[in-house]
Amino acid sequence: MTRATTTRRRRRGRATGGTAALGTAALLLSLTTACDSGPFAGPEHLSADCAVVLDGSGSGDDSDTGFRAKEKLKATLPTFLADKKCKYLSYAPITAASVASSCQVPRIDIDPDSDKRSEREGLWKQTRVLAGAGADKMLECARDRQPGSDVLGGLDRAAKVPRADGTFHVLVISDFDQSDPDFRLSKYELGTQPERDTAVEELVSERGLPKLPDTTVYRVGFAMRGGRTNPERVDQMQQFWQQLLEKEVKVDVDDGYGA
Repeated sequence: MTRATTTRRRRRGRATGGTAALGTAALLLSLTTACDSGPFAGPEHLSADCAVVLDGSGSGDDSDTGFRAKEKLKATLPTFLADKKCKYLSYAPITAASVASSCQVPRIDIDPDSDKRSEREGLWKQTRVLAGAGADKMLECARDRQPGSDVLGGLDRAAKVPRADGTFHVLVISDFDQSDPDFRLSKYELGTQPERDTAVEELVSERGLPKLPDTTVYRVGFAMRGGRTNPERVDQMQQFWQQLLEKEVKVDVDDGYGA
């Protein structure tokens, strides 16, 4: 055998080995891709704890004299659930006695871990519809049983629902005109700091403050009563609730979902 023949065979051997290595790498890549697109693939799971607090008072009527609570619920809840990536949604009523209200709707898991489907957006679409139905049920109950506007009590109910560590997102659909058997905000002058201090103290002295660490409250319908609240009073209510929520309860307040 000549030296040239031996050299050609060695070159063919090296070429065959290189082709085999490339083929193995391609196979591993295809297997990895197949695993990525398997039953456990898809978007990241949802994780946030959320709640919706619903005002059943007459000021939330679906008419020209109310702030249309049900209309605002339907307009904002789906976007809220998607924006905040809510895995769980809990429900709380605002009634004349929110803490003691018999209205209850079970917390819903929007992204159950037991469901292994890869296309999870379809699952979320279905469970968010169920979450909306639960909110409708809570609102109707709040309207039927002891209608009133114990807003602080509604937040206290939300404070008591199960939640994990991390930011708690609470959507509150209410005009925030606190009105219950023991306290009516409309009776208080709020134009000066001492007047607001008095109102805050009298509201919380007997009932205390909700425990809502790491919480953002999203207000929808604030100071709306069918267009009957004048701008000066709106500003005074804004200062009152800012003092109560941000300084006393120590939550963040967000009005980004509009009136």
